[in-house]
Amino acid sequence: MTTQYGLVLFTDSFGSDAGSREVFEWALDYAREAERHGWHELWTTEHHFNPRAQNSSALAMAAFLLGRTNLHVGTAVAVLPNHHPIALAEQAAVLQHLSGDRFTLGVGRGQPLVDLDVLGTGLAGFRDVGESVALLDDALRHGRAKGDGERYRFDEVAVMPAPERSGPPFALASSSPESARMAGERGLPVLLSPFVDVRTKRALLDEHAAAAAERGHRLDPRDNIDSAYFAVADDTPAARELLTTGIAELNHQLARLVTPLVPCPAPTADQARAEAAELADCHVAGDVADCAAQLADRTAALGVGRVLLMPEGAGSREATLNTIRRAREVFTQAAYGLFNERAVRGSACTATEHS
Repeated sequence: MTTQYGLVLFTDSFGSDAGSREVFEWALDYAREAERHGWHELWTTEHHFNPRAQNSSALAMAAFLLGRTNLHVGTAVAVLPNHHPIALAEQAAVLQHLSGDRFTLGVGRGQPLVDLDVLGTGLAGFRDVGESVALLDDALRHGRAKGDGERYRFDEVAVMPAPERSGPPFALASSSPESARMAGERGLPVLLSPFVDVRTKRALLDEHAAAAAERGHRLDPRDNIDSAYFAVADDTPAARELLTTGIAELNHQLARLVTPLVPCPAPTADQARAEAAELADCHVAGDVADCAAQLADRTAALGVGRVLLMPEGAGSREATLNTIRRAREVFTQAAYGLFNERAVRGSACTATEHS
């Protein structure tokens, strides 16, 4: 079964003075180019009060892209503390039906920023998403939910339209053992953070699988989703530099542009670059052959069926478009590499059986 590659759209202004309409036109250009160049999916984000990442509604953007492309569309992520879980379930059900089941809901706790106070359940809701996850799961899995927790209290209601159940109800973002176990206990797939290395992700998936088995859930590992920043260039050092510089610039600017719930000192430019460089091994960057090998290796190690890639970290509209357009070569070579690895494993198993 072929790995599905999804393009994550951040509606990034790259710190320029481009207006919001122009930034959204860039995002639509990326989506069109993705459909032309071998991508399988588009994934939207949610950010608030942020001039760098201007899309404040992952679901509205998802609905738009479902109508303008033939690709599968998902949210990475809808910030769960900012939404009533039943309202989120209803909107997801609408998109499932209208798209012919081309929609995947990804949810997560987001970041501890001021939007959680303005729009959602504040720091308490950020720290504990368990009640919201349970309600959303009941609503999308069973079409009914009842609020009897500390945060939400209401009589049982039926979700309308009735949700589709052709696959897992949603994916839960995970960067810690706690969130991986939460997903496993409820029989949900995980969406792995881009800021975690492959070895740590493998450990999270093991936690996830163990928690699922303890509760009697039989999960398909290919329903789990990986994510990474992504850059393709003519040579690997240039691609790595693109990502390191782009992510450092992004983090340095955001520290001055967004308001955290818990005050903390903003990093200097040098500190932001050092932090970005430390994360280099979490991402996919290189020439075509190196990127293909990295994707094949991480897919084999993790056993996931989907990988979400974020080229905006390359730091400019032009670099983003270049990476989107060159992705077809990468995906083709990655599939070939993964096929060869499976063939070698199969031959080794056969040889062992006959020895």
